[in-house]
Amino acid sequence: MSTFLTPGAAEDISSWFKDHILPENAIVADVYVLDPAKRTQIADFLSQELPDCFISKDDIDAQINRTGMSIQEIVQNKFADPGSVMAGDFGEILSLFFLGSAGGHGLKKVKKWRFKQDRNKPAPHSDVILLHCTDPEHPHDDDFLICAEAKVKSTASKTYRPIANALEGYESDRTGRLAKTLAWLREKAIESDTAYSIKYIERFSKDQIRVPYHRRHRAIAVIDSDFLDAELVEAVTIPTHDGTFKIVVMAVAELKALYEECFKRAVAEAKHG
Repeated sequence: MSTFLTPGAAEDISSWFKDHILPENAIVADVYVLDPAKRTQIADFLSQELPDCFISKDDIDAQINRTGMSIQEIVQNKFADPGSVMAGDFGEILSLFFLGSAGGHGLKKVKKWRFKQDRNKPAPHSDVILLHCTDPEHPHDDDFLICAEAKVKSTASKTYRPIANALEGYESDRTGRLAKTLAWLREKAIESDTAYSIKYIERFSKDQIRVPYHRRHRAIAVIDSDFLDAELVEAVTIPTHDGTFKIVVMAVAELKALYEECFKRAVAEAKHG
C-alpha cells in the first residue's frame, strides 16, 4: 500500500540554492536564490515528483483500471488549473522538498495534497509538515516536527506581501492550526493508510503530552527573483529568529514559467508502473 508519509528525497535540492547577499535594511531571514545552472535539474526533479504528491501509485492503478483512462488524464485531473492555486501548490511542494533536503536523514514528508477536496482550492490546514521519529512505538523527546507556512509571489503586485502573509500563517499554526492538522492527518491515515503511518502520526498527536517533542516553525516565501530585494526590505513584525522559528525566503528566476513547466511536464511525462 502506498503511504502519504515518505522519506526524504535522495536529491539534495537545498544545495541547488545559493546564499543571497542581503540589501541594506533587509529583514532577518535565511535567503536563498536558485543557482541558474540548476534550473533544468530542479525542473526535472519536480516534474517527476509532483504526481505522487497528489495521488498515490496504487490510486493511479485503480483509477486506470476502473475508468480505462490514460495516466496522463488521471494525473491532470488532480492538478489545479494555471493560476494562484497552482502557484501555491508549487510553493508548498518546493518548500517540502527543500526542508526535507536540508533537515537531515530520517524526516518523513507528508504529502497532504492527496487529500484536497477540490483541485482548484488549496489543501486544508497547515501548508507543509515534516516529521522525525526514530520509533513510533517508543516515543522519545528527541523526536521533532517541522511545520511551515509557504506563500508565493510569482507576478508583480504592489499590495501582496508574501513574507508578511507567511508570518500570519505561522501565527495560526503556532496557536492552534498545527494541532488541528495533526488530528486531521490521523483521520486520513485511518481512512487510507497503514497501521505504521497511523502510529507515526499519533506520536505527534495522541502521544505528544506523554512524551513531548520539538516543534520547528518556518515562514517561507517563494518569490520571483525580480521582486526579491524589494520584499526583503518591507517592514514586518518578526518573532524570535532561532532554531524554533525562522523566516526562509527562496528566490527563483521566472518563477511562473518554472511552475507552469513543471506541472505541464508532470502530466506529459507521467509513466504507469
